[in-house]
Amino acid sequence: MLPTVRQLLADQFVAADPLVLSGRSSLDRAVRWVHSSEIFEISPLLSGGELLLTTGLGLAGVDAGTRRHYLREIADREVAGVAVELGRTFDTIPPDMVAEASRAGLPLIALRSVVPFIDLCRAANTVIVSREVGMLRVVDGLTRELLVELGAGHGPARLLSKVSAVTGCPVVLTAGSGALVAAHGVDDDRSAWAAVESAGATAKITVRESFWGTLTAGPGSPLDPTTLGEVLDRAAAVLGPALARSADPTGRPRRVATRLLADLLADKQIRTADLRARLAAAGAGATAGLRLVPVAVDAPDARIAARLLDSAVRELGRPGVIGEVHATVYGVLAPDPAATDPVAEIADLMRKACATNSIDGVTLVVGDPAESTAASLSAALVATGPALRLAVRQRRDRAGQNGPVTTRRALAGDLLVDALPAADRARLVETTLAPLIAWDTAHHSALTQTLEAFLRHGGSATRCAAALHIGRQSLYQRLDRIKALLGFDPAAPELTATVLLALSAHRVSN
Repeated sequence: MLPTVRQLLADQFVAADPLVLSGRSSLDRAVRWVHSSEIFEISPLLSGGELLLTTGLGLAGVDAGTRRHYLREIADREVAGVAVELGRTFDTIPPDMVAEASRAGLPLIALRSVVPFIDLCRAANTVIVSREVGMLRVVDGLTRELLVELGAGHGPARLLSKVSAVTGCPVVLTAGSGALVAAHGVDDDRSAWAAVESAGATAKITVRESFWGTLTAGPGSPLDPTTLGEVLDRAAAVLGPALARSADPTGRPRRVATRLLADLLADKQIRTADLRARLAAAGAGATAGLRLVPVAVDAPDARIAARLLDSAVRELGRPGVIGEVHATVYGVLAPDPAATDPVAEIADLMRKACATNSIDGVTLVVGDPAESTAASLSAALVATGPALRLAVRQRRDRAGQNGPVTTRRALAGDLLVDALPAADRARLVETTLAPLIAWDTAHHSALTQTLEAFLRHGGSATRCAAALHIGRQSLYQRLDRIKALLGFDPAAPELTATVLLALSAHRVSN
């Protein structure tokens, strides 16, 4: 990050006793170079960003209009500021120069102590060069990192996270059509568009020598505009190949995927050969012999869910199909064939994707593994629907206590209880948990929740106490009271399943 006028005045120029006469609101301009000159017609030689030092010798004997013209032309070159040494030409800076600099928003500084300009230039430019070299290392490091990510097959979402880490601000990728493609460092689409409207810098992205879209750095970057622009330009150069390789999310593969997923959810008969051909056309590649895992996502916007699944597919490095059907985004992912537990692998991958992309308001259910046949895949996809609805309801009822990702098998007991008639659920709760619920009601305690946490943590006192944020001794006291109220040990192996179902029925009924 280049030093600002304010920083140089407070450090390298302090011996010259600087006094700011105008342009105080522009003191945070970045200084690209410190230059001294006594030439009156210096402005054509300036390229912008310089802090110009002068004794005013070129202004000796000229009238107020000429002095104003001198500063006006310098300001038009977008210099960072002008510092005038007092005592040689001017004892004080003429009011007309202060007025002109104020009109242009140009920092005009009086140097009240004589310090050789060469000393000031050497000290300031050493800092500038040092910072520029350091930033070049950062930019080169980012380029190498992006190329590694590109070589690993990762797409725009992953690359944007790397760019955001360097810029220190949100970054947003938009297509030439104006569509929002991906973003990092924002909570939702509205925040992404707000970042675009308050852009700190932008860079055009070309794909196959044609304009594809725009990479935008939102507000808040600690980098100066010049450096920020260079970082974006480097990133845009790497994003081009990534976008050329990626399928257009609104293009043919996504439309094919949506139609295929709709047919599978409708349990339509599809021949195995046709299914494989349609999976390949939807972007899944060869799926023969692979186990496929369905995923269902509820999100504030379908594009958020699609970006999340796109990110996971690229991280996985294996084929996937993504589409929106009836306002729910579904995915079919192919886990590692050697994975012992494909459901756990996909669930862990989705949790990582949620954390990496900083996505909120999302609920995601990983379904059961399916063979690459229409009947098996259809049954697995259809089963994710009720599981997703239950997961969304539980997250809402528990005020976000549950994580964003769960699995259908983890919800199996709750799904079973949810399908029971109300009378059967009430009977199960009454015969199993009635004394415990009555105690909680009378004493405003949480023994029922303690029991469920204990059983769902496999009877581990350590993990249960940590989850409840209580000491182990307090947990043991609660468990003793639970056993006394129920009249039996709810953690006994032969009773655990029944008690968990009863606890699920109690939650569903409330």
